[in-house]
Amino acid sequence: MTKIPKVSPSTLTELKTNMLTLRTKLEQIEYLSVVILDLKDENARWVTYGEEYEKNRANCDELIQEMTVFATNKILILGGRPIKWTEYPIVSSIGQFNEFKGSFKDDGKLLEWVKWLLSNIEHQVRKSSTFIERKFNDRVLRQLFLDSKDKGEEYQKFVKRWGDAQRLEDDFEDYLERQVKILSLRMPNTKKEKPEFSRSAEELSSGSYKPHTLFIAHEKQAGKKRGYTWNKLKQLASESKGENQVELPGCGKIYLKRDREEPEAVIMYNHSKFESPSDGKLVTKGAFDQAWTTDKSSKKKGNL
Repeated sequence: MTKIPKVSPSTLTELKTNMLTLRTKLEQIEYLSVVILDLKDENARWVTYGEEYEKNRANCDELIQEMTVFATNKILILGGRPIKWTEYPIVSSIGQFNEFKGSFKDDGKLLEWVKWLLSNIEHQVRKSSTFIERKFNDRVLRQLFLDSKDKGEEYQKFVKRWGDAQRLEDDFEDYLERQVKILSLRMPNTKKEKPEFSRSAEELSSGSYKPHTLFIAHEKQAGKKRGYTWNKLKQLASESKGENQVELPGCGKIYLKRDREEPEAVIMYNHSKFESPSDGKLVTKGAFDQAWTTDKSSKKKGNL
């Protein structure tokens, strides 16, 4: 991502030089739009010119007018301002994310939004600390500012959003990464896998299959049905709680736990203890159902 130049150039030459550092037309349009807003602000003029603004205000105003005209015309040449600046809502915490999650899920764009959020998060370490902080990149901050101005957002609300976007909740990025895993597993698989299981659980356990597929094969051979088997897996995950190993029939000892956000639909497993919320691999109800359907170790009449 291109680094934003100094927002308030003091001359037209400096403005044009800054423009050369931006690679795309949209980045240039965004930057010029911020400059125009900044040049209109009286306080910003004092920041740009300092004492010179008081001593020679007429000359400074002439430079500002020159840059404003150039920026306005250049935006038109580049294609004009977009209808909206931000492609997706900018959220900075799990709570904020969940406020929008439902509407994106209904539209089928939840995975796209989550990937967009993750792609625009960057890490920084302050000089006075070794602690890694997470923030949205400069471009998102720029779009946030422009969006707020266009909507006439109350200043205090904008300041709060701006501050949150520069210091995300500690577990927010991990949470988004987990969402990508969950949502990706739920995506329809164009290449249907057709694993051929042997007839005994002992032979199955020696293969390279996933724990839930081994468990499914074992339970189907025992004549169990899909609903019962899924509920049994959830019960075992509740008993394990990510700390105590459980005996998963057909697989052996393993660590399980139910997902905090979606305990009825997502199970996590790991072969070692869960050291952090993002540890382990996911089994969604959709993946479980697909594995049940593709398993050939028993007759289909055992399915629900």
